[in-house]
Amino acid sequence: MAQDNAVNITRRPYLLAPDRPPEGEARQMRDGETESEVAPHMKERADNLGLKICRPSWSPNTMLIHEATAYAREKGLDDEFHHVAVREFWTTGVDLSSMAVLQGLAEKAGLDWSELSPRLESRQYSQQVLDEYQVARDQGVTGTPSYLIDGELMPGDVSLEDLIAAVKKAS
Repeated sequence: MAQDNAVNITRRPYLLAPDRPPEGEARQMRDGETESEVAPHMKERADNLGLKICRPSWSPNTMLIHEATAYAREKGLDDEFHHVAVREFWTTGVDLSSMAVLQGLAEKAGLDWSELSPRLESRQYSQQVLDEYQVARDQGVTGTPSYLIDGELMPGDVSLEDLIAAVKKAS
């Protein structure tokens, strides 16, 4: 959509569960899900895009993946890193809080792990992620996905058609 409509996408971290234990926790069942399948509306959207997704059984603590995303943004590889991480999480359920997993994701996205790793270990981006989380909360964001288009907040699983309409309205 961004390429077809000349849209600039800026992703911001949002900690779904800031108090989630560092090791993560079992993922709670959502409406319409089974032990292995996501809700039908999510599956339908994925199928329409030619994506195969499964229901992850584990909810990781996402602080480190958000910190890695801040680094990727600095390097101009935010889009690549985002797509690699999302694809791996929703197709295989990888643990996004694992340094070994993050290394693989970073390398697939073209990031320099030898530069990123010490930054994650020192928690260089931790405060930035927390600050951006607070800004999102102050703007009314309570979950993901959420879209802020020309000052209008669109929370939840918004259809591509609705997003396109909002972008066209804003332009």
